[in-house]
Amino acid sequence: MKNLVSMKALGLAAIGLAMLVPLSSAQADAAGQGRLVTAIQTYHSASNEGRAMAAAALRRALASNKNAPAATKAEATFLLGDFAIRDRKKDLALKLANDGLKLLDSLQASEAPAVRALGARVKAQALLAKEERLAAFKLILDARLAYGTQQPQADGKWDTVWDELRLWEGIAHADLVGAEKKIATDLMAARKTELVRISTMEGSCDFQNNTVKIANMDSNLPAYPIAPLFAGQAGGVMMRISFDSEGRVTKAKATSFSTSEDFAILTERAASNWVATGEGLSDPNCRTDRPALVVFRY
Repeated sequence: MKNLVSMKALGLAAIGLAMLVPLSSAQADAAGQGRLVTAIQTYHSASNEGRAMAAAALRRALASNKNAPAATKAEATFLLGDFAIRDRKKDLALKLANDGLKLLDSLQASEAPAVRALGARVKAQALLAKEERLAAFKLILDARLAYGTQQPQADGKWDTVWDELRLWEGIAHADLVGAEKKIATDLMAARKTELVRISTMEGSCDFQNNTVKIANMDSNLPAYPIAPLFAGQAGGVMMRISFDSEGRVTKAKATSFSTSEDFAILTERAASNWVATGEGLSDPNCRTDRPALVVFRY
């Protein structure tokens, strides 16, 4: 009888262990995924000085979370590609971008639009670094059209993902040379209807057909730094600008930029002195948060 009780006790313990193991595994997965999400957020908010440390933490979190959702793993992979670009490792950046895009193949095309946009941006940057300019332009143009119109934001602000895609389309176009520019122009002309569609958000101004012109831009250009570091590079700043009824700028806010935040600050400073003219000033909706792109090339 004593042995029987002992065997029952052992059996109970074994059953209990079998029930606890899956629960512990699930808890471990959840905790690991939480660390990965935190590492992603930390990288997004990292300063230039802290980005290498954030990338190292992100790499460790990704390596230990094979069961994380595909979109989360893809975003982490794209951010590591972003760091590779900053570290001038263009081949690694391209590989990571392609790896992340493969992870998204398991999802519906409409899922994770912001992550897909990030992947397109990282891959386009890698292609530009490898001087595959036309491929980069086609990629980012396709990404813009796939992302679609600007999405209303919970805080009532602008869609920064849309802005970033627009920025990189402009940069990629500025980087084109020779016959590439003609091919790109023809491509944009063929897709004009789609481009107009994605440039208009329901309930807001049709900025495409209510244009303004900066009358005094030549005398108020951004004083960008001239440094060997930027030689041969194209860059730009995407802003949202608001005007009063007389065309004076009341607000200029950079929403996306390359190659450094200094360019964004200097562009905002120059834009604060701009004066606009044009039909787009007649409608109050068209005077507020207008998308404005400034592209430069050293």
